[in-house]
Amino acid sequence: MKLKILFSLFLLASVALHAQDDKALEKKVKEISKDACGCIAKIDVYLEEAKKNEEIKSCITAGILADQVSNSLLKQLEQVKDSLEKMEDIKKIDSLSVGGDKDITIVIDENYDEIEEYLLRNCDALKKLLMTSDAKHKNSVSDKEKALEYYNEGVEYSQKGEYENAVVAYRKAVKKDKKFAFAWDNLGLTYRKLENYKASIKAYKKSLKLDPKGRVPLMNLPIAQSYLKKYDDAIKSYQKLIEIYPEDPEGYYGISRMYMETKQYEEALDNVMKSYVMYKELKSPYHKDAQSIIVMLYGIMKKEDMMDTFSKVAKKYNINIQE
Repeated sequence: MKLKILFSLFLLASVALHAQDDKALEKKVKEISKDACGCIAKIDVYLEEAKKNEEIKSCITAGILADQVSNSLLKQLEQVKDSLEKMEDIKKIDSLSVGGDKDITIVIDENYDEIEEYLLRNCDALKKLLMTSDAKHKNSVSDKEKALEYYNEGVEYSQKGEYENAVVAYRKAVKKDKKFAFAWDNLGLTYRKLENYKASIKAYKKSLKLDPKGRVPLMNLPIAQSYLKKYDDAIKSYQKLIEIYPEDPEGYYGISRMYMETKQYEEALDNVMKSYVMYKELKSPYHKDAQSIIVMLYGIMKKEDMMDTFSKVAKKYNINIQE
């Protein structure tokens, strides 16, 4: 059964809050996100995608729950304090009864979307978790002790943001073991951080020669190619990712952006809508990015007098756009 989705462009484009409310909400989101990010950092990066997304949701939900319980208890303590201050003889008190609401009402969905969005942009643990989806294959991990030592050094440097040192360590790792696919992957990722996209592409291609089904290089090679504006190459790379992992929405989402760059709007819309439906089914936070692209394409295709095409593709995925 196809997923029924309803967008409201008005809500997406025109949600407005008072400045004071914005600051209060931002502070609350940051506080909850900090705890949620710490929880996410403990999730096994090699879990299946659906399980990862369940764990992520649990971490966010737990953060919201803790915040709401804390606030409710704080209010109750304030009520107790007020009651005590009004009493003339505190020494005679044997017990306390808390006035006000007897039950603590927890609204799990409160601010969930804002917290999820903040984490996607600011939680490195979440980014790493969502980007690490490689299963271990024959050449994934080296059996050479020195290569592993250099690899681990590179990981430590990367975590501290010392990317130049990380490159040196990863290069030493692949020099000790040229078939160390994960080291090539991390070398590619680190070169990308340093905006050395040509070197990044070279590293990913080395990894893919060792393991043609490696998810990390398949997902990241087209990103590096797109930074060099090699959109046709990126499209071919995403097509390879889709061919090998048709159940992974990343391929469809990525290729939709490349089709946008090359003004192939119908192809872009078809792929991004497919990714949106898949992300929603997986309960992935990335559905919001796909949603944003759909809204952008709506505006573009409306200006290009392509609304018949837009409606045809939207109908295919049971997506209804309301202004």
